[in-house]
Amino acid sequence: MKSAHRPFAIPTAPDKMHLMKLQILTSALLFLCSFNFAAAHCQVPCGIFDDELKFGELEQHVETITKAARLINEISAKEEPTAHDNQTLVRWTITKEEHAQKIIDEAANYFLAQRIKVGAGHYSEKVELLHHIMVKAMKTKQSTDAEATEKLLEKIAAFKELYLHHHH
Repeated sequence: MKSAHRPFAIPTAPDKMHLMKLQILTSALLFLCSFNFAAAHCQVPCGIFDDELKFGELEQHVETITKAARLINEISAKEEPTAHDNQTLVRWTITKEEHAQKIIDEAANYFLAQRIKVGAGHYSEKVELLHHIMVKAMKTKQSTDAEATEKLLEKIAAFKELYLHHHH
């Protein structure tokens, strides 16, 4: 006797296995797609590090945030902004957000995850400064005030001094 097609039938054991594999593959794909491929480093571990370059990148991100904040303020001050002004305002806001997030990502993925070792010299001071850097970067997302970027740059400079002149 041939069984009738039942679209809402409970799957049999092989079907459940197929669904489970599909869920695992889907979850893995979503996980891989969620990575920011512009993140701080590879985490293979490849052993290739350039700390001076990283500090240069952090400083350049702050320069970009500073410029974006200044231009956002200038455009916002216009009495009759044009459609182009509004588009430019949005683009500078997005740019400012992205560069602040890059600083947060570099602090976490490069320095905290890979470069600063537990028990190394000045460990707690380095971690505390990285925390301040991450918070100050977040504050630059929330503000166009020049003071926010100045404080961020100060914390990066303090961390750079401590990090480069004391073994990690």
